[in-house]
Order: sequence, then structure tokens, then C-alpha cells
Amino acid sequence: MHHTFNIEKQIVKNIQMKPKTFLILFAILVMIVAVTAGCKSFFKYKFGMVEPREETPESLIAFLENNKFPSGDMYMFSDSTAYFQALRNPLFIKKFLSHMNFNRDGLLLSSDTTKCQWSGYDVIKALRPDSAYPTVPGLQLDEILRHIKPFGKTPAYDSMSGKPDFTVIVTWGKFIGKYNYRLFDLSGAVDENKRAKIRLIWLNVDLQKSWHLTKHQKISFR
Repeated sequence: MHHTFNIEKQIVKNIQMKPKTFLILFAILVMIVAVTAGCKSFFKYKFGMVEPREETPESLIAFLENNKFPSGDMYMFSDSTAYFQALRNPLFIKKFLSHMNFNRDGLLLSSDTTKCQWSGYDVIKALRPDSAYPTVPGLQLDEILRHIKPFGKTPAYDSMSGKPDFTVIVTWGKFIGKYNYRLFDLSGAVDENKRAKIRLIWLNVDLQKSWHLTKHQKISFR
């Protein structure tokens, strides 16, 4: 997985981030997830991976409930502009289909880049409000919060209020199917941490029908 992120870093560094290149970048990221640990056909069969397609809040909640994943504290990008803007940030791309930990001041905590993107359970469980952690410049919590909105049967409006010790944002996508379990398992680490007040935000990264994307913006992955 370490080599995977090196590839992502090089892509972000070398590509001039024009609007049309977002589609290329996104498709590459999806392909990396699908083929890194095995062949694409196996992953489709084993984990229910599908082509990225436009979704709705209803289709996402149905997916979560059918797979017995958490369905509260769900967020999505407010519009396509906010979504593509996030893809411009190399740090966000590096954490794509992974998680980000922010401190009380909204600064992104550094992480061990030698480990796969799904590791982090023990780190989250061990977070302490009286401890100092190294941070990484280039992406702050507010840059994400102001561009996302809650969705679901019971929208998590309250999770945006207050000032917790830490905020954990997990990015997930319906298109990777049951493989999302590696991401949703992180909720257990939050529950086990009894010393810190941790706000958990599940941020969906699927394309949305409400964005009314043009045919050139839609992604085909086969």
C-alpha cells in the first residue's frame, strides 16, 4: 500500500489540475483500490464492487442498511464544485477512501505513510486530549466542513457543533461495496477511546444525481 500512495502523490504532483483531469484522477484512484490487492473480477465478486455511478441520499442509506454499516453522522459534498475542489488537494487525495484525524484546532495530524490506508484503529483509540501530536500543513478541518452537508434519515446536525478534542473524517464510497467494512470498523476505535471527545464524520465520495453532471463529467470504470 505504501507504493500505492507514492503513485497517487506522483499523479497529483505531475498533473496540471484542469477540470477534465479530475475524471482521470478519480478513475485512477478507483482502479488502484480495485487492483492493488487482487484482480478486478475477484473484487467485484467478493466485495460487490461496482462502476462508480451517480447516487442519491436514499440509495446510499439503502446500501448502508443492507450491509449493516452505520447510517448516522453521514455527510456528502454540498455540490460538484466543492467535490472537485477537494480533489485538487494532494493531502485529501492521499486520504481518499481512508481517514483523516484533526486536532482541536482543526489541524491535520500526520500519519505513518508506511502503513496501508485502512490502518489507524489503534491510533484513534489511543488519542489523548492532553498529548501533542505532529501536524501536516496544507489541509485544515474548516476547509472540509464548510463544503459538506449532512444526509440520511436522521441527519447529524449536532456533530458539527461544539469543539471536540479530535475530529475523525472517514471517506467512503458505495462503489467499493462491502470493502467499506475496513473503513466503518474505525467506529469501534472511537467507541473504545474513553479519554478523548472525538467527533466522527462519515464523508461519502460518490457522485450525486443532484449535481446534474454533464456527460463529460461522469465517470465510467470497467
